[in-house]
Amino acid sequence: MDIGPGRLLRPPLIAGALLGANVLLAAGLVASALAPRRVVVLPSARAEAELWPGVVPDAAVREFALRYVLHFDNYTPATIDAATDTLKRMLSARAWTAASEALDRRRRVAVEGRMASQVLPLTVKVEGARATIDALRRTFVSDRLSREARVAYVVEVEKQPATEPNPFGLAVVSQTLREE
Repeated sequence: MDIGPGRLLRPPLIAGALLGANVLLAAGLVASALAPRRVVVLPSARAEAELWPGVVPDAAVREFALRYVLHFDNYTPATIDAATDTLKRMLSARAWTAASEALDRRRRVAVEGRMASQVLPLTVKVEGARATIDALRRTFVSDRLSREARVAYVVEVEKQPATEPNPFGLAVVSQTLREE
């Protein structure tokens, strides 16, 4: 057998190289695990439409406008303060001043006149950033039905950064009400 200095050093060199490689791989794994992750949202295979960057899906506009209308016209004198506060968070910055004053006037009239309102949505149509909600609106004064009418709410929205109180990332620019 030929035992020379080169053969005796090989096993320790191999073991050292393997140990060093394992330490480097472990360090890389730890660094990868601690790095912040990006989130990529993909539509499901059964999605109705494709999602494009910068485009608000019709379903999001529909849901946001429907929630806005339900907060806008479902109130009693006891709940109108909370509904008004919620509505103010849903308003666009450029529409906030005028709409905020109108909401405060409506709140005073509802409390002083003991008014309540109930809206029952019937259909919702979305065209881009505009949602049209056909509904049945009932107005009560002093616990008596004062008026019942079919109405159409047209709510126009715009994109804004999503926040905790407004996770939709939408805001109301204008709202019109048509009675039929």
